[in-house]
Amino acid sequence: VWEVLPGGAVQLLHTLEGHSDAVAFVCWSPDDSMLLTCGNDYLVCLWEATSGVRVRDFLLHTAAVTACAWLPDGQRFITGGLDKDMIMWDIQGFKLQHWHGGRINDLVVTPDGRYLVSTHSENCDKTIVLRDLECGAEDVLTETHPVTSLNLSRCGRYLLVNLQCQQIHMYDLGAADLSAGLPLKKAMSYEFYGQQEKQGRFVIRSCFGGSHESFVVSGSEDSQVYIWHGRHGELLETLPGHSGTVNAVTWNPANPHMLASASDDHTVRVWGLPPPPGPDCEGSSRQAVAKVEEDVPM
Repeated sequence: VWEVLPGGAVQLLHTLEGHSDAVAFVCWSPDDSMLLTCGNDYLVCLWEATSGVRVRDFLLHTAAVTACAWLPDGQRFITGGLDKDMIMWDIQGFKLQHWHGGRINDLVVTPDGRYLVSTHSENCDKTIVLRDLECGAEDVLTETHPVTSLNLSRCGRYLLVNLQCQQIHMYDLGAADLSAGLPLKKAMSYEFYGQQEKQGRFVIRSCFGGSHESFVVSGSEDSQVYIWHGRHGELLETLPGHSGTVNAVTWNPANPHMLASASDDHTVRVWGLPPPPGPDCEGSSRQAVAKVEEDVPM
């Protein structure tokens, strides 16, 4: 866990040790006070972010735990794994709800806590399931290729879907009201592409970010970070710097000019705006996030 300092530099805050196998997913609580980690050791751990203390272990999964998502109250969360189970817990360790279906690739919960969105890996599954947590109603989106990961905008209206190819699709969930019989809008709103290699071997994660979440950013298997305009899909920037697959990216929610990328090259890179051009240097043509500020060993 690293802390971002006022000047934009980062410093190591904690090294969290407790899993006996690879950590597949990490998720901050809504108020940033707690952290969940999901592992290939079938274990979910809850950590106190400030102290780095491991608060509790959650042990009901019988295969690797691949994803988790907090509910907005910060007291409950949902985990999903390759055992085909999704479990809602409270932070005291009690199981509140349970769903059994396909092997979970990823899941997200809308910021209002109403909908659970999940995708499975069964038989190259191309479906995304939207589940109303209040009434239990479900609706399904069918994609063109297998789905690897999901991401929601902070308002909960827009869903990013990473596919096992070079594409990212965005859907507008705003019109859906399953309890009132109003289904999902099946047509995607935008499509983002440009990566030079297929996303076939690794899970690649994308996200919204920037001022008013105007951008979409994604890693890729070609070692680049890609940034698109979120409203019309135009590729704005390709950021070189990594030497391996870029698995995940995330935009700083408090600083619209900062994002981080994690790669198989064993580094996390923190990117920021380029400095203003001096009298003896040319201005950068990159107006989006474009400069490596720190390389942090993973």
